[in-house]
Amino acid sequence: MKDILTAFCKRLAIGLGVLVCGSAAFFLARGEGRLTLAFVLGLFAALVFVSNMAHRLWTLSSDTRAARGQMLVGMIVRLVVFAGILAVAVLASPEVFFAAAAGFVLTYLVTFALLILQEAKK
Repeated sequence: MKDILTAFCKRLAIGLGVLVCGSAAFFLARGEGRLTLAFVLGLFAALVFVSNMAHRLWTLSSDTRAARGQMLVGMIVRLVVFAGILAVAVLASPEVFFAAAAGFVLTYLVTFALLILQEAKK
């Protein structure tokens, strides 16, 4: 399990680095560089979701009792982080909200695309 997650984390870091650079270039080209931070906050929220899922899988592979407790705690943590970031984004402006939501959705898509490609190679 450790080897799989290590290789996946390297690919994910590269993919997210490209995503952040591309989004920053996009927002700067539009003259809205301030939205890059909102995009990164959405990316952070998605990383909390993904890291929590990876932690549950890791726990499940070694101890099923601990994984059951982690399910409830993980869901609460993910929802609180997501709701908090999007609530602050909504208060700032609609553009900030959509940038944060785009960061979340694109990070989630990149993560699961990498997982699918990793499994398809096997």
